Amino acid sequence: MPRSFSETEKENIRQALIHECKKSWSAHGYQKTSVGELCVKVGISTGAFYTFYTSKEALFCDVMDDFQESTRQMFDETLSSPPTKVEICNGLKKLYLEYAENDIITKRHSNDYKRLLNKLPKEWKEKHRANSNNNLEHTLFAPTVKLKVSKERAHGIIDTLLLSVANKDVIPDHYEIFCTLLECVIDEIYE
Repeated sequence: MPRSFSETEKENIRQALIHECKKSWSAHGYQKTSVGELCVKVGISTGAFYTFYTSKEALFCDVMDDFQESTRQMFDETLSSPPTKVEICNGLKKLYLEYAENDIITKRHSNDYKRLLNKLPKEWKEKHRANSNNNLEHTLFAPTVKLKVSKERAHGIIDTLLLSVANKDVIPDHYEIFCTLLECVIDEIYE
């Protein structure tokens, strides 16, 4: 007979699964992340896993949602209202470090990541993309911030800089280089 969990236990197990999956994904990738190994680390049976998630991919969706929410909160904590371009610059630096620490983002162009994306529900991908765009609009393009360039151009510049994290293993002093480039363009983006 399957063990039942209290609501508190369920939430703790869910958070532990997200935490362990994030670590494994960052270290080994999607395909090599094993549900069985995650369950051992969390202390539940593989059968119990399926009371929490319908699939490994559903867990990965929660990991991405959790990462997106935590980075949004981290960024929001950096900004005052209305935000200054210095605060935006500092927030982007923190965001870069978060991306660098969690290889989830750095591996987003890998075949492993593409396999995962192909298995995710279309509705989830659309919601995730919309949330990402809304977070960007909310933090980087608030009505109180004056842009010198179009939103599209500003978005492209910032994305390009942040995505340089994907090359962190081949760029010596990658964080310092990111900071230098960001500080060079921040005055070109914001008044």
